[in-house]
Amino acid sequence: MGTFPALAAGEFAALGNAPVVIEISTDGLSYTTLLTGQVENIRVDLAANTASLQGRDQTALLIDAEISESFVNQRASEIAETIAMRHGLIPNVTQTFPPVGQYYQIDHARTALKIGSRATTEWNLLCRLAEAQQFGVSVSGGALNFGPMAVGTQRPVTPASFASLQVDLVTALPAAVSVLSWNCRDKMAVSEGVGGGNATNIVRPNLTAAQASSYASSMLATMQQHGKVLLGKMPGETAINVGDALLLAGTNSELDDSYIVMSLMRRLNGAGGFLQMVKAYAVG
Repeated sequence: MGTFPALAAGEFAALGNAPVVIEISTDGLSYTTLLTGQVENIRVDLAANTASLQGRDQTALLIDAEISESFVNQRASEIAETIAMRHGLIPNVTQTFPPVGQYYQIDHARTALKIGSRATTEWNLLCRLAEAQQFGVSVSGGALNFGPMAVGTQRPVTPASFASLQVDLVTALPAAVSVLSWNCRDKMAVSEGVGGGNATNIVRPNLTAAQASSYASSMLATMQQHGKVLLGKMPGETAINVGDALLLAGTNSELDDSYIVMSLMRRLNGAGGFLQMVKAYAVG
């Protein structure tokens, strides 16, 4: 505190839940936005003369918003657009056409805290709708993204690209998925499976046979992604993003593969410098 005249203890004490945009530059000329959110906690340490700020990105707007109405007569894309505009977010939404009731028959909530609620927050509801559509959902740059996962850039890497690199190989994943449902419209049970061997059983309400088969295939592919997982620590930069493909080469083994980045954590401090931790799933 006090390094700059406008950042003394009084300014931090009066900051409130101010909006925050975190940007970073690796060349001192152009800046890349890493996070847009708001301050949620301020800790003023008078002995150390420091102030620590904590907060979340704009996803918190939806995580904290409890549901108080149902949307059963709307499409998933219409629900996403309504929620986005409710919070002043730009709706970057791919249009969907099946009514929500075809795969989400029961009202998701009448009040958020009642027993039997299917989704308690707007974020929870959007995640369930995205899962049903096999979409991705995120909030970035003031926009709510609801649509197919974007295909990222392919980036060649070698073990030398990382300060530390591990690859987890999981050998006990389910080889099959069975989806069980009861279709209220057709008054019949639905059971569809994919794969061979011992199956993981998943229960979802009000699916048609075609929807259950598609969902089973999607869930089996999702589970199999965990069979080979890259965990790496590397010097920080702004070129790699979630959804990009890391093309690992140089191990001269089956570990050389294409990995899709699913998680990216960046840290910047005086002791460790600028580092990023990457988690990526193999797609080969």
